[in-house]
Amino acid sequence: MEAEHIEARPGWKPMHLQPIVERYERSGGSVAEAFFRDGLCLSSGSNLTLEDLERVVAVVRCAC
Repeated sequence: MEAEHIEARPGWKPMHLQPIVERYERSGGSVAEAFFRDGLCLSSGSNLTLEDLERVVAVVRCAC
């Protein structure tokens, strides 16, 4: 993504994995953990043009 000048970053770390709350009991969390492990946050916003969106989609498809 960086080589194509497309802003991207890992997904947000789930709250239940944050050190401050790790000592508390929890249930579930597998979906959030999967997103954190496998997900990717991409450029977005109201000023993203259709052309920009199509370029991002094309780059992501090529990377798979």
